[in-house]
Amino acid sequence: MPKTIDITGKYFGYWKVIERAGSTERGKATWLCECKCGKRKIVRGDGLRSRKSESCGCKAIELSVERTKTHGKTGTRLYKIWNQMIQRTTNKNIKDYKYYGGRGITICKEWKESFEAFEKWAEMNGYKENLTIDRKDNNKGYEPENCRWATRKQQSSNTRYNHYLTYKGERKTITEWSEKTGIKRSVLYERINKLGWDIEKSLTTK
Repeated sequence: MPKTIDITGKYFGYWKVIERAGSTERGKATWLCECKCGKRKIVRGDGLRSRKSESCGCKAIELSVERTKTHGKTGTRLYKIWNQMIQRTTNKNIKDYKYYGGRGITICKEWKESFEAFEKWAEMNGYKENLTIDRKDNNKGYEPENCRWATRKQQSSNTRYNHYLTYKGERKTITEWSEKTGIKRSVLYERINKLGWDIEKSLTTK
């Protein structure tokens, strides 16, 4: 078997090789690399040399951003929605990351690497200026099969903090019960989830 060439300290695209990590089951050398953005990942040596892997994914995003700038889309509402999805699923430095990327919520590769792909999906799935992007299953990520356009009211009813309550045969979300009873949603949530009140007391106490 030929001796592995030490590539520690060398650059391949956005990757800087930190140290040898080990080998794959088939004997391929793997290396611990650090991307320009600071993220670290173990990458196969042949993937580095062939340029199949040039970054953690941020290079593709930067290229997509540059392409979008040439189309004049950076100031649009849809572009901002796209950028916010990427930030809250990948950027550990923003406060909302813990609610998204921090708990395993991701954005699919197709959208992450191409605003145009996201824009095309949005236009084909009823995007309007008064709608926001909503995940059907809040424990899954941003991808075509799990996303839709919804009003803010519909989206608030779908939040993972808003479960259903059944009282006198009626099954409604906390938001819907709030509208019916006139009691603030935050008060109902506090009574049920923090104070431990039963449903009847929560919904009938003014």
